[in-house]
Amino acid sequence: MPHTASTRHGALDGLRRCFLTLATAFLATFAFAASAQATGPASAYDKAFLTEMVGHHDMAVMMGEMAKEKATRPELKQLAGEIVRTQTAEMDQMQSWLKRWYGKRAKTGEMHMSKADMEDLAELEKATGPAFDVAFMAMMSVHHTAAVERARTARKRGAHPQVRKLAGGIIRAQEREIKQFRTWLVAWYGN
Repeated sequence: MPHTASTRHGALDGLRRCFLTLATAFLATFAFAASAQATGPASAYDKAFLTEMVGHHDMAVMMGEMAKEKATRPELKQLAGEIVRTQTAEMDQMQSWLKRWYGKRAKTGEMHMSKADMEDLAELEKATGPAFDVAFMAMMSVHHTAAVERARTARKRGAHPQVRKLAGGIIRAQEREIKQFRTWLVAWYGN
């Protein structure tokens, strides 16, 4: 597919906007880690981590569903489908643990989303063509980075071995996906 200078410029503007959210994601990650550390016993930490991660995965699934429909590259559509499948299965597992261990389930959908999350999803929904691809990869990279930071803390602090194992899997999968997004951003839109 030929890319005009204006298409690349628009895609790069979207990329820049998405990367600006990186600082916000990092601040949110550190705020989450600080609040989780203040919860006391490790089992309270597990409950907080699982609840937050279900909501976090839910947003990634929403973004992935968009990419399955709107991405211009088949490789990107395929990876988006993998994200949806993997994170849906992880959400189901985390919800099961929350119910079994704590007698509750985490909120999903718009009930757990911040105003900034909803604005990010709205921006992504508006994007089309190569600009969508760039915005999706940038936003999902930022989103994954926040999940990796949370999972690193959970791998150290989790009371349940299942939580620590899940955290390790999240780190491996999402770091691999971030690396793939970077490779594609450079290869497809770097010139």
